[in-house]
Amino acid sequence: MTEGSSIPRKDQRLLVVGMGALGNALLPRILRWDWESITVLDGDRVEEKNLDRQELFAPVDIGLPKCEVVAAWVRNMPTSVRLMARDEFMDANNAEEIIAMHDVVADCTDDAHVKRLIDRTCADYGVALVSGSVHGKEGQVMLLHAEGAGEAISRDDLFSGKPGMEQDGCDMRKVPMRTIEETARRMAQLLRAMILGEPVMNGRIDLFDGKRWTPIDPPEKESK
Repeated sequence: MTEGSSIPRKDQRLLVVGMGALGNALLPRILRWDWESITVLDGDRVEEKNLDRQELFAPVDIGLPKCEVVAAWVRNMPTSVRLMARDEFMDANNAEEIIAMHDVVADCTDDAHVKRLIDRTCADYGVALVSGSVHGKEGQVMLLHAEGAGEAISRDDLFSGKPGMEQDGCDMRKVPMRTIEETARRMAQLLRAMILGEPVMNGRIDLFDGKRWTPIDPPEKESK
């Protein structure tokens, strides 16, 4: 097994990209941990169709920026974490500036192009990346660029010549809540392992088929 760093790293700056269904499921799981700060980034507004899948939002929030609603929710929680909200989408114009200010990124987006942009930028700045995707009943989670063996492995290395399971314009209303919750739970487990200095593997893909998880280790030539 090729593992990442086993050195505890507390008080890290976390960036959560995407406050849709997956971001809503992930944030409450990790909010009380020893983060120096958490930044949530999303340029979307709350819509009525979000309310049954995104539990941090209520009818009174319709039309408001998602990240600002999340920030208000956090302020009412019994936690001292410093949370910053950025009402914008991540693109080529802001990715470097935003990611460079953080130590860990949790990618909860559903756009394949944005995922590749996040991956490339994290690689350039040495920022650990926990990326989650859902499609239909399936979930996918991977860790990339954590300090240690295999930190140079990229998303393109793992999916070169293969169709990624994420698709632009994924209809989250067709994704079972169990898949969303399981994917968020696995992302949280990886984030927690890094905080505690537990062994993690760069490039491992965890696949959820609606019932169980299956780990797929990176090719040996990519992990050396």
